[in-house]
Amino acid sequence: MTQQIPRRAAVGFVAVGAACAACARYGGPQFPDEGAAGSEKTTTQQDGEVLGKAADVPVGGGKIFEAQKLVVTQPEAGQFKGFSAVCTHQGCVVNEIVDGTINCPCHGSKFKLDGAVDTGPATQPLPAAAVSVNEYGELVTGGAAPPAETTAPETTAPETTAPETTAPDTTAPPGGGGKALTSTAEVPVGGGKILADQEIVVTQPSAGKFMAFSAVCTHQGCIVDQVSGGTINCPCHGSKFKLDGSVSQGPATAPLSARAVKVSGNQISLA
Repeated sequence: MTQQIPRRAAVGFVAVGAACAACARYGGPQFPDEGAAGSEKTTTQQDGEVLGKAADVPVGGGKIFEAQKLVVTQPEAGQFKGFSAVCTHQGCVVNEIVDGTINCPCHGSKFKLDGAVDTGPATQPLPAAAVSVNEYGELVTGGAAPPAETTAPETTAPETTAPETTAPDTTAPPGGGGKALTSTAEVPVGGGKILADQEIVVTQPSAGKFMAFSAVCTHQGCIVDQVSGGTINCPCHGSKFKLDGSVSQGPATAPLSARAVKVSGNQISLA
């Protein structure tokens, strides 16, 4: 999803959900700890965290925010897009944006400014992350805020209406809508099921309440491998997450990225 900055309100919006595999620090080829299964989708940030000035993101380029492991691009003037900075090939952190591509230093994967794969070996797009532009012209994590009566920065774009955003636990990655995941009978109450192929974990904290998250641990990008004792467990460094995706036990400090799902009959699918 994209957001354009109104003339009288520099409020932007870009949404998806979320994955992402966070395994390496920005700045050089680094790999996940041995034992990590692949990596995918997305790093979740607390809504409202200021990333920097929207004016610092060039048109036709982007900027990598190392601390948050996010990359924000501006394919066209006033159109901001946010993504996890973790490469979907083996979890390295992308380190540069050059000539219209987001580049990974480890194996040469490149991604377009809309997150799509440009050059392999990566086969999956960068997971999208929700970002906004506030009334001060600052990029912030999370959905768009109501328009404010203030003067927009010079880099304005034609006025447009931003689509509504969903709650954090119903944020779906782009292009995943309607994809069947599993049946309700396969997700136990008070437990969950890990879908390795999709790198998604579906839980049922209470009867009839289904939730879904990225299966990529937010510590260093390993894939969680079991749901037991009411927690979603990562095999690499012992991080555990509650059935609502929040951290139960470190070293992970950020919750699992949420995925939007819907239940039709006895089938659970991406919303």
